[in-house]
Amino acid sequence: MARHTSDPRGAGARSARRRARLVLIGLLAAAPLATPPARAAGERDAGASAPASSALPELPRLAPIVRPEPDITAVRELDRILDQITSEDARSRENARAALDEPIPGIVDAVRLRVQDIRGSLDRTAAPRVLADARREGRKAMKGEKGEDERDGNKKKTADAKADKGAKKGAGDAKKGAGDAKKGAGDAKKDAKADQGAKKDAGDAKVAKKDAKADQSAKKGADDEKDEGDWLDFMLAVARPRDSAWRDVVKLLAMERMLVAAGTTPAVRELIALHAYFGELLRIDLQRQVAKLRDKAVPALIEARQHDAKIVQRWANKQLDLLGRAIPGEAIASNDTQILADVLRAYGRVRDVDAMRVILSFCNSDRARLRDAAREAISAIGEPGIWQLRDAYLDLTGVKPPREWSWDRVARELFGTYDRARLAEVYKLMDEGVAAASAGKPAEATDAFDKVLARAPLFERRKEMVDAYVERARSLSADRRDDALAMLRKALRLDAPGERAKKIEAEIAYLEGALLIERGTPDKFVLERAIELDPSHDGARAALTSLGDKVAERKSQTNRHIAAGAVGLAAVLSMFFIARRRSAPSPARAQAGTVPPPPPASPASAPPPPPPPASPTSAPSPSPPPASPASAAPPPQPTASPASAPPPPQPAASPASTPPGRQDSAAPPQPQTSPEPAPASASRADPDLPAQPIEEAEPRSDDAPEAGARDR
Repeated sequence: MARHTSDPRGAGARSARRRARLVLIGLLAAAPLATPPARAAGERDAGASAPASSALPELPRLAPIVRPEPDITAVRELDRILDQITSEDARSRENARAALDEPIPGIVDAVRLRVQDIRGSLDRTAAPRVLADARREGRKAMKGEKGEDERDGNKKKTADAKADKGAKKGAGDAKKGAGDAKKGAGDAKKDAKADQGAKKDAGDAKVAKKDAKADQSAKKGADDEKDEGDWLDFMLAVARPRDSAWRDVVKLLAMERMLVAAGTTPAVRELIALHAYFGELLRIDLQRQVAKLRDKAVPALIEARQHDAKIVQRWANKQLDLLGRAIPGEAIASNDTQILADVLRAYGRVRDVDAMRVILSFCNSDRARLRDAAREAISAIGEPGIWQLRDAYLDLTGVKPPREWSWDRVARELFGTYDRARLAEVYKLMDEGVAAASAGKPAEATDAFDKVLARAPLFERRKEMVDAYVERARSLSADRRDDALAMLRKALRLDAPGERAKKIEAEIAYLEGALLIERGTPDKFVLERAIELDPSHDGARAALTSLGDKVAERKSQTNRHIAAGAVGLAAVLSMFFIARRRSAPSPARAQAGTVPPPPPASPASAPPPPPPPASPTSAPSPSPPPASPASAAPPPQPTASPASAPPPPQPAASPASTPPGRQDSAAPPQPQTSPEPAPASASRADPDLPAQPIEEAEPRSDDAPEAGARDR
């Protein structure tokens, strides 16, 4: 429509003729003096307006629509859901219905595969009947949910409406009678126009009949589109799992919901393909799903305007009109960058020349995704859009492009001018970085290149930065290996598939291995990887050799540590056995006799000194009662002088002579009786018997605690 409103050829021709007349007048006025300078100025203008083609950006090509093979995992998941939603178990159907609203990765290609299967097996006669029955039952169920009061109210309203209609009809009849009277009065005047009135009435009848048909069709379409409820819910409400037609229709409706949940442009393409495959069977339901998607459906609908099937073309135009996206200016009214990029590419695929000016407005966008999409669309439209390209170049530069330039040359010049204007500072920084790299200043060069990449990550001259980053990494000291690694990784990203990639990867592997060695976690495989990528890397070989020497030295030191540990363990065991042997009582000491247990002493006090010797004639004093640990030490027991007393007899060992370590410290001391002869200490308790000398045992440092334990 806007294609013929303004003719760029006519406007350009008029302006060219006007400029030609002005130039001719100027040449005629001063031909002998200004001809060579004018020619030189024209050549300079031509050179300024037509830069070298080698510096121009290449035109991006619009990628074709690719339909890859479906993923086996997505196909299995889809089959599982479809089997559940058509199973005889009501609970399984409900669970599968709830899972349809969740997007599944790779579901679009799997749906395309299963739709082709159903397309060949669907009963085209039984499927519409099954769907119509389900819709009818669903509407009845929705109406049956209303209560009896509402039904009575509807009946009352119907009766009132009929009464009002009858009253209106009576009034109309009265008015008609009055009109007939007036008509009878004017019959004489209408006799001359009877033939003309008859013809007019026949025409009015035809028009009325036509309007009635249009109203009927419009009413039918409105009733269809206003059908309440979800068709899939209607089909599940009247489940017929054993009916193949019912299963196929349910699967189609379920796959529609899964495509809507995906919400991508390829998913909408498959929705439109369903209309091409099954026609009116799913048309109304597809319209509802497209209305839910809104802007997400616009790119695929634009592409469907050039569909092979005429019915799909008309349907797509109608849906765009209903969405308010019929013209290019309305179609780009979206805030989603991905949707807007898909819209631009869709106009390129259908080669819509009317959208050229809209597409050109995005060719210099700050968003790289939109900029690339617009240039791909212009490249796809090609030759039909040459006049819009020439006008855009004239508006930007103020100079008309030469007529010998083809559309692609004009487009490249236009895009190059856009890039130079947008990236003027970037080009300046790039030139400064190149000059610093040539002067042997890698630090300054990399700083300038970092600024360039920050503004334009995909700068077309980024491969020229690789050498500067590599030199910068090599110039860093050993304590800045992390910074060197960052520089090398950046260089590898700038020229990943280049010839220098292997050497850069080898240097990265070597630095990683050196860092691991410094941190105490060496890894020889990283160094071997560096040698594999670059066999001439001497640093990796030296590091690998030194790593082997360190491993051998560590093994020898480990053996020495093990031997030293074994010797120490043997010494500890020897000391333990010696101490245990010394703590055991000797047999001579056990046979020497028994003495009463030493009096308990305070834990903090030292063992009491041996008591002074007593005369043999002194009578033995009774043993004092046991004292608490906090009490004072008891008086010493009288003992016989070893020099004046004869050697005592050798009685059997009493229980009191048992080593303290073998008694139960928890139980209190109990008097014990033994069938053996009484010890000498017991004979002194009898006053009728003569006193016997007693040889006191040597005091032991560990008797006091044991005695205290027995007293307690």
